[in-house]
Amino acid sequence: MLLRLLTGLPAVALQSALAVPVEATRRIATPTADAARMAAELVNAGARGAADGAAAVSATALRVGRVARNAITPQVGYWRAGSRMHLALEHHPDALVGTVERLEAAAGKVAVELAEHPDVLIAYWDGGLGRLVVQTTEDAVGEQVADKVSELAAEHGLVHVGDQTLEHVHPGAAGGVRANAVALACDAAGIGVALVGRAAFLKRAPEAMVAAVVVMREDTRVRAVLSRALGPDASDLVLAVAHAAVCGIGQAPSPLLLDAALRSAQLVESLAQLATFDAVHDTLCAPDRLTVANTDVLRPPLRPSPGEQYAAAAVNGMLGGAVTKLLFTRSMDEAAETVLAGSPKAARYGPAAFTAALGSALAREDVLVRDPERLRQLELVDTVVLHPAALRSTRRTVLEVHPSTSGWDHHRLWQEATAALSAPDDATTPSEEPGIGLRPVPDGTAPDAGLMIASVRGKDVGTVLVGWEVDPMAEAALDAARRAGLHVVVVDDCWLGEFGTLADQLASAEIPLAEVVAALQSEGRTVLTVARVPHDRASAERELTAAAHDVLDGLLRSDIAVAVTDERSAVVWGADLLPLRGLEGVWRLLSAVPAARAVSRRAKFCAEAGATLSELLVLTKGARSQRVPFPLEVRLSPVNIATGAALLMGWCAALGVAAGTTPHPTPRVPWHALRPEQVMARLAKASCDAPTALTVVRTRVGHVAGVAATHPALAPARVSARLAGAVWAELDDPFTPILVVGATAQALLGSAVDAFLVITAVAANALVGGVQRLRAERALSALVTGQRQNARRLAHPSAAEATVVEAAQLAPGEVIELRTNDVVPADARLLEVSGFEVDESSLTGESLPTRKQVAAVPQAPVADRRCMVFEGTTVVAGHARAVVVATGDETEAGRAASLAARVPTSAGVQARLHRLTRRVLPLTLAGGAAVAGLSLLRGRPVRTALQGGLAVAVAAVPEGMPLVATVAQMAAARRLSKLGVLVRTPRSLEALGRVDTMCFDKTGTLTENRLRVVRLISGTGVEQSADTLGTKQILRIAARACPRLAEQPGAHAHATDEAVLAAAPPETGWTTVRAQPFEASRGYAAATGRDADGANMLVVKGAPEVVLPCCPDTDPAAVEGAHSLAGQGLRLLAVAQRRLATEDEARDALDKPLELLELIGFVALADSPRPSSAPLVAGLGEVGVRPVMLTGDHPQTARSVAISLGWPADVTVVTGNELASLDRAGRARLLRDCGVVARVAPEQKLQVVEALREAGCVVGMVGDGANDAAAIRAADVGVGIAARGSAAARNAADLVITNDELSVLIDAIGEGRALWRSVADAISILLGGNAGEVGFSVLGTLLSGTSPLSTRQLLLVNLLTDMFPAMAVAVTPQDPEPAGEPAAADTVPVGIAVLGQPLTRQIRHRGVITGIGAATAWLIGTLTPGSARRTSTMALCGVVGAQLTQTVAGRRHSPLVLATVLGTAVVLVALVQTPVVSHFFGCTPLGPLAWAGVGVAIGTASLGPRVLPQAEQMVADLTSRLRPVVRLVH
Repeated sequence: MLLRLLTGLPAVALQSALAVPVEATRRIATPTADAARMAAELVNAGARGAADGAAAVSATALRVGRVARNAITPQVGYWRAGSRMHLALEHHPDALVGTVERLEAAAGKVAVELAEHPDVLIAYWDGGLGRLVVQTTEDAVGEQVADKVSELAAEHGLVHVGDQTLEHVHPGAAGGVRANAVALACDAAGIGVALVGRAAFLKRAPEAMVAAVVVMREDTRVRAVLSRALGPDASDLVLAVAHAAVCGIGQAPSPLLLDAALRSAQLVESLAQLATFDAVHDTLCAPDRLTVANTDVLRPPLRPSPGEQYAAAAVNGMLGGAVTKLLFTRSMDEAAETVLAGSPKAARYGPAAFTAALGSALAREDVLVRDPERLRQLELVDTVVLHPAALRSTRRTVLEVHPSTSGWDHHRLWQEATAALSAPDDATTPSEEPGIGLRPVPDGTAPDAGLMIASVRGKDVGTVLVGWEVDPMAEAALDAARRAGLHVVVVDDCWLGEFGTLADQLASAEIPLAEVVAALQSEGRTVLTVARVPHDRASAERELTAAAHDVLDGLLRSDIAVAVTDERSAVVWGADLLPLRGLEGVWRLLSAVPAARAVSRRAKFCAEAGATLSELLVLTKGARSQRVPFPLEVRLSPVNIATGAALLMGWCAALGVAAGTTPHPTPRVPWHALRPEQVMARLAKASCDAPTALTVVRTRVGHVAGVAATHPALAPARVSARLAGAVWAELDDPFTPILVVGATAQALLGSAVDAFLVITAVAANALVGGVQRLRAERALSALVTGQRQNARRLAHPSAAEATVVEAAQLAPGEVIELRTNDVVPADARLLEVSGFEVDESSLTGESLPTRKQVAAVPQAPVADRRCMVFEGTTVVAGHARAVVVATGDETEAGRAASLAARVPTSAGVQARLHRLTRRVLPLTLAGGAAVAGLSLLRGRPVRTALQGGLAVAVAAVPEGMPLVATVAQMAAARRLSKLGVLVRTPRSLEALGRVDTMCFDKTGTLTENRLRVVRLISGTGVEQSADTLGTKQILRIAARACPRLAEQPGAHAHATDEAVLAAAPPETGWTTVRAQPFEASRGYAAATGRDADGANMLVVKGAPEVVLPCCPDTDPAAVEGAHSLAGQGLRLLAVAQRRLATEDEARDALDKPLELLELIGFVALADSPRPSSAPLVAGLGEVGVRPVMLTGDHPQTARSVAISLGWPADVTVVTGNELASLDRAGRARLLRDCGVVARVAPEQKLQVVEALREAGCVVGMVGDGANDAAAIRAADVGVGIAARGSAAARNAADLVITNDELSVLIDAIGEGRALWRSVADAISILLGGNAGEVGFSVLGTLLSGTSPLSTRQLLLVNLLTDMFPAMAVAVTPQDPEPAGEPAAADTVPVGIAVLGQPLTRQIRHRGVITGIGAATAWLIGTLTPGSARRTSTMALCGVVGAQLTQTVAGRRHSPLVLATVLGTAVVLVALVQTPVVSHFFGCTPLGPLAWAGVGVAIGTASLGPRVLPQAEQMVADLTSRLRPVVRLVH
């Protein structure tokens, strides 16, 4: 044997040697082949794309050339594009009466006579445009045709007028192009003149001249007067020419460069819009197309934007500052510099650049912008009105059926009506039976929708209500509106279905649209209305119907009118925007609303920052020594830099909007209402629309790039990128720009060290916050399983074998097979079922498995769609085949996740602190201004006075506040992580402390999602609880009918069987002979066997409707009791048995129909509450939080479950049906005091949370299912459950409970409230200390002429007394409350309480005490021998000591605070006593006498917390006593 092995060894070695290169070639060749194939497809697609692109570029160039020709030949007097002409006609000036009707009649005659001209192909009068539309045989005959029109017009009493007269009426008017081109040319010429003047050292123009033009250009009042006098384009051109002239002569090219950049974008936008009109001309301008002119509807006036309001105020300030400067300096040039430095043009340039770029992007999507000024109002829009005519698709659908003839039930009539409405391509195999016909009722207003009569062979069989399917893009548009935070109003219509429930407000269709819009505007809202003015082109009627007139009036009364224009609509030229691709353009427009707001806000800030820095440089001449001042161009550079930044931000924001991929959602087809063959036919038609080659290649390349990006070698780059993104997100803080501007101002005044320290603090805060965010996300990702889900795919419905594929590869139209324990990979319509049951609790909240069927279920909600299976649910019994109808985000679970993503999150603690700072900031700036003013009055130099004032102002900005808030949140997050709560969004912790209402999804959250036996009814009708002795026999017999899993390997226990077996007593003496498990098609489970007496028995357990007919001697009392329990939402099982006479009968009993059974009783089952639920509800009540339970159960069942969990007996129960009939405001009123919401549909949970927030509640939402995700995201605090929750719920949550114990919520709420108290104490340290410093600086300046503390000393105070002690206080729990403190304080919304009067009192006390300590030390230093530096040093020590003393008083039991205070004191002493360092901070080492004086000051300040409240009380008492005396005197 060994010899045989040795002889075979060379052969094996040779085979291995040959196999290695073969295997290596195979492994290398496969990826290489894939890459080569992909490259070939990419080249092929690129070639075709390049050819298409070249053709598109050529066509666009041709259109732009036509536009340019019209722009440079305004004298022609008509619009012309190729062989198409538009000529304006009006009544002759000598005409006595000129009405619109007479004009149209006369113009119509001109068109008829002109059409007979041999060179004219088409001629008709377009009343909407007010133009004669002509198409000629060739371009060259245009002049002759125009002359002929003039002759014919004169014969009929009309006159041909030029387009200049009606320039803004016509969509092809080139006035905007001409104005922008001329302005751009003037800017270029001005730049050239300025550069030549500088090079030749020519004399500049007077600055006063430049300033005068700038004021006229930026003053909205002047622009409005010129616009009314000259027209918008002419007035803009006049101002542009004047600006270019003065800037050129004044040798200031920078403003002209900025203006040229803006003009270029506006010119491109004008060209794009006109080219788009040229492209769609033949669609909009056709003889059979109804167009609507500007009606007599009065458009609402344009509302001033925040930027315009700021510009008006800034112009007033510029003029006031110039007058003041002129009075003081008597220099016109310096007054002009003041005007130029305060220019608010950045606030105008940013939104203008955004609007121009957005207009260009909209033009590429065939959206005509008729009024750019209205488009600029986009930033002000807070309400969108969606009219149903704009939301409907071209497909009709059945809404209701009412059979009226025997043999035609509801189901049959629905199916036949659906088949009658199906498109011809959707038709299935023809049936031998004739289909039904549908005709409108005699008084029907619409021939293709509404109530129709169904008939077969001339016989009426019922009525059918026909409506329209919702446009697939409607939900995408709603998504964009919700993401923008808009108030969505939908005009109700019966065919909208569940789409209407997604709106914030449903307006009745009986109310005219104009009244709906007017009511919203009366509330102060800015309304954008999206509507389609309906008109059938095939109709001979050339007038709008009354309903269409109502839509038109409401549309034009809106602030922004968006008229969806397609083949089913009239062309409304008076609208502001005309989307020609349906709702795609509407989606893009609504997506731009957040960007428009952000651009306006940032541009306004840029204008403020630029003006502030420029004014600072102008006042100080921008130099450390006034002998060498900066040039004027440099002094004004902050304004120009800010304007450039605003321009760039506007363009980038618009490009971001334009770069967004337009969604292409699939139609939301009611698959559950269609028969399987109809579903297959419709899916087969949809699958014919294959993606383009370029789309396929792009998808493949994206997949390869995604795989490559996850390679381990790129891990450091991925982490760095994520960290950079997180840090950038943290920098999006309201304090960041304020601090950056303050640091820049300090640097400009020479305090570079101070500026560096401020920027360092900002960067440190962002870095700490970003790291915390990444840590939370990493911890969450560890909870998410990365296993890939598979599916069994079939080649066709009758295929014998299935192929296992990844679920992500499934596509609509493919057939899948489902078996027990499978997780459903996609939404699918069932084709075949066999005993099929699915656990849908993660989606619907229903704890019981759902029996599935093939028959269609029209009008059924998601929970009752028994012919459908949904992604993420679990098969618990049977097997089935189904066809995929939706995948990914289009599934019900994906839709829930997308709803969660679109709900804006609530603001965090930084936003609330920002609002607080905005109230304090004017006072601190006033303090800085007071210091500067007092210094000037005492004769100090301007630069010195401004440095002192700026130092005080910057020191008063609480730069440590964002860091304090972040550190406090991180500390609370760490403490919560030890309790099993992962904080995904640290900013939500502040909302957690204010929560006063906590919503719970019942199933799986408060309950275990596991059935248990709760009640039983005996055969005589006696109802008993499950734990009584009399129920044992019923449970024992029911258990005998349950299959034993040990006897059936691989079988899955049914939920009802598990519950019965768990409750049944131990079995003795029963031997099962044969068992028949439960099947949905049969409706029961049965078994035969022998009992302890040896008798053969048949035992049955099943649905009452199946078992009861087989029990002839049933007691009516038992049936009545069963109906009562079923009415409470409990699931009932009927238990029966029959004695079998012989062994043969026992063997055959299960093969025969049930009969002659004896009813033993009924078993009622319900979901099992979790043991921790009742303590949780009780604990929430103790801390003042109202629990609200959301459940799909019957109201009585919901009330019973709620009471058992701790809700009061008189708890208010509201049902989902009651909510469905109300709008958002009505839901808020109904839910204000509600404790239980029963029969709530999954999509209504979001409405419940939104309504509670509308009612003024601070809402938390706890859930674990995919259907909870939207509500979790909408809540102020969303809580997910990691142990059993879905990925959608976890990803939407702010907090994730990592274990199965919900009672930690009470601890989390306590942490949230402690966070607020700690942050409030830290705020009092920051703001109170700063207030004391400002007050002391003002007092010291008043007495000595300069601020007692220098810039560095103030910054040192902030570092020593504000940042580090405040952080220590923020991360430290508050000292225990005194024994006399009322416990009720915990029930008050903590965020509102601690940031109200208590915080104001703390800040006031701390500021006064700090000022007392500083003033005492400063006075002692002044009165004792020593230098000014010694006095300043003593004041510094007094400020720090007074604040540290107060910090210790509030946290005397905290070792961290004590250590921080002690360390701060040691650092202060070391800094003061170290000569070099002391000199750097403007200090000097102190002697014993000076330290004694500091000690006296600190001791005086330490008495403040005890004396000050008593003094305030005495003042209050004295005031109350003097008030009546004062009134008596008056």
